Amino acid sequence: MESFEERAELYKFESERFQDYLKNLPADEWNKQSACDEWSVADVVAHLVGNSEFYAGTVARGLQGESSPPEGRPEAGTGHPSLSAESLAKSSIAAKERLGDKLLETYLEKDNHLIKLLTGLNPEDQAKPCYHPGSIVPAGNFVDLRFKEVILHEWDIRSAMEEKAGLSASGLASMIILINESFASGSLRWAFWAGPALDRPVRYRFEVKTPLPVSADIIVEGDKFRYEQSAEGAADVTFRCHTHIFALLMYGRMATAEAMAAGHLSIDGDAGLAAQFSQWFKGI
Repeated sequence: MESFEERAELYKFESERFQDYLKNLPADEWNKQSACDEWSVADVVAHLVGNSEFYAGTVARGLQGESSPPEGRPEAGTGHPSLSAESLAKSSIAAKERLGDKLLETYLEKDNHLIKLLTGLNPEDQAKPCYHPGSIVPAGNFVDLRFKEVILHEWDIRSAMEEKAGLSASGLASMIILINESFASGSLRWAFWAGPALDRPVRYRFEVKTPLPVSADIIVEGDKFRYEQSAEGAADVTFRCHTHIFALLMYGRMATAEAMAAGHLSIDGDAGLAAQFSQWFKGI
């Protein structure tokens, strides 16, 4: 796995590449529907503006030794998209309307400020705890959280307009770190939407070989789940796919049925249970 310095450099490079993409995006494309149900392309960018402001503020507070919730925010570890998705969708749309023709300019300003802050963290600062509704997160891992936001939301924009749009491979290491360490909005807890308890748990196994290997079991009980390294026993369903498909599945960007139909996901086991996986992992 890449070091902080390597991930920070990749995050900076990909963020600046995405800035260039937005600078060259024709005006009529900004009003098109994105892959996010309630958001246009401009709404997605407005969300990223708010995200950069929040991350910059919470990391700055953490560097000063303050990791308590800001006024109006829930306790760390208690936030979840099921509680905030509707308000987040509306606030991003409102921000787009408020910023108007200053949206791109504001995005570039806020994004560059956050890039400078996060890539400039020294080893001592990287370990300082910072607030997030999903969990307390070391300051250095906000590189991974923001990298995930940029890569996923670029996919949200491009996949709605480009048939073969893919998830940038350079951000996959950051996504796997967030999943393995269960950090905030990069965690599976954040992506999991609980339902009725099942009569018995279902064990889903992922065997991912390239470009970044992942071997993990997700045991779903309906109202809760656990994530662990693959065991030796049998699984109810075994999925095999590339790492970028794993990430899209985990963050609710692609349903298992869709991935199977497109040939991106092979399975061993119960096809019905395989299709049900996405009813729990919806992301936001």
